[in-house]
Amino acid sequence: MRILMLLAAVCLAPLLYCQPSPAGGFTLDTVQNPVTNGRAMAIGPDGRIFFTGNDGANGRVYCLDTTVGPPVLTTFVTVANYFPPAADDNGMHGIVLDPLFPLAPGDATNRYVYVCYSGNPSGALTVVRYTEDVASLGTALAASEFTVVTGIAMGANGANFGGSLEIGADGNLCVSVGDASTSVALGGAQAQDVNDRRGKVLRVQRNNGQPPLSNPIINNPMFARGFRNPRGMAFNPATGDLFVADTGNPATSGVDELNVVRPGLNYGWDTAGNSGNQGNVNYTNPAWVMPANFEPGSVAFYPQTATAFPAIGHRTACVYVGRESASGTVTFPVIGPKPGAMVVRVMLSGGNERQAVAMWPMVTDLSAAVRDVKFGPDGHMYILTETVLYRLRFTGGTGAPPTANAGIAQTVNEGATVTLNGTGSFDPNATDVLRFTWRQVGGSTIVTINNATSASATFTAPQVPFNQNFTFELIVDDGNGNFDSAVVQVTVNDTGGNDPGSTQSPLEAPGEGGCSTTDSFGWAGLVVLLCGLLVAVRRRSA
Repeated sequence: MRILMLLAAVCLAPLLYCQPSPAGGFTLDTVQNPVTNGRAMAIGPDGRIFFTGNDGANGRVYCLDTTVGPPVLTTFVTVANYFPPAADDNGMHGIVLDPLFPLAPGDATNRYVYVCYSGNPSGALTVVRYTEDVASLGTALAASEFTVVTGIAMGANGANFGGSLEIGADGNLCVSVGDASTSVALGGAQAQDVNDRRGKVLRVQRNNGQPPLSNPIINNPMFARGFRNPRGMAFNPATGDLFVADTGNPATSGVDELNVVRPGLNYGWDTAGNSGNQGNVNYTNPAWVMPANFEPGSVAFYPQTATAFPAIGHRTACVYVGRESASGTVTFPVIGPKPGAMVVRVMLSGGNERQAVAMWPMVTDLSAAVRDVKFGPDGHMYILTETVLYRLRFTGGTGAPPTANAGIAQTVNEGATVTLNGTGSFDPNATDVLRFTWRQVGGSTIVTINNATSASATFTAPQVPFNQNFTFELIVDDGNGNFDSAVVQVTVNDTGGNDPGSTQSPLEAPGEGGCSTTDSFGWAGLVVLLCGLLVAVRRRSA
């Protein structure tokens, strides 16, 4: 009997390992199984899911109608000029619906579907637009294909295509393009060349593919450069900033990046082949450095109008990232290592939400690569893997919730080491192990929080032009789907020093267009500037 039980355990071990593991309080449903080489998806205002994939030699766009039961899957279109690359990038890439895509079934206005795929010759990255047939929903209108972005020469080896699509609040189409090379030196050179479309985030007018006048360089589609394989993109609805996940080279720096992409900036992928925080003043550091070999492939934000996820720590100031690699483990604070493909929640700090402080798992142990993550109009998360389409729902915590305690208000001088004390937080269930996340929510300068996932975090009080208040939020969860938060204020006294330059200048210029944002701290900087001018005028008049 013992031998039989041992054999059964050995046989079941792979199955147990591959069972998806959602975070406490969440339930994972299977929406569509199987999916054939799923790659990217877009969810309509009516809840229908459009996604790309291939079945060998055919590149396809599918439409899954989840508004009926059981869901109905149709082939929206078979791509005519499809050219499957040889390697992992299977040739079908990003998809996005027009922002004016109608809810009413009979409305034919702006029923546009934009698709990025590898076409002829030899895998050239191409963006086309299809029109859904209002008389036959779920299928494309015959002969409606319109080329928005002409083929970008990527080669047939299937390396570093990028291929994600997003449309900003300004209505322009953003396209992520990889460096298209297995050679670090060659790919890095292409990513740095402003006249080469590879290794870039491009921004074009969605109706004609031409660069908008607000691009950093006139008549140039380049919006930002210095990327290796930018697989995922999403706009932060709270700030308008474009977040891009970029996969680094494991043979060189080995780390992956989550970047806040702003016009004209350089994100550091060059002939040296390094990723992460490079300490180069000409390069913009990532908002968050992902663990080595994480392989981020998708980015999503929670919609501002939805309420299905917990309000604390899940709807605002966080970004969800999908992991394409299904091998190895990723280690989290308190929780420890988690295996397989997964979706994680990255917590953002500061009013402008351009820095990250922590990463927590949402669902792990997925056996197939997570290719895309999106939120539907129902407020649930949809996870597209290569083989299955899932839905992640919050179904409520179990047991008594924890109580967060962020400590008492403090007053310190510039340059002091400040300890944020959350040790007063507690949980009625003695067996629960609390998880902590500290983030900044107020103050004209963004500080760097050390040990942001511990009960006691620290930061260095910045130099300030006058006494200023800084506010910090402590988010606590018990691992069972229960959450609480508390805030604390720290006042920093001006002791006469000069501000040497913080991570975020209060006078930083606002962003432009739909791929950036107006800075949250601009008014504070304006007050400082006006006060300085007033003092100067008085001195001259004296």
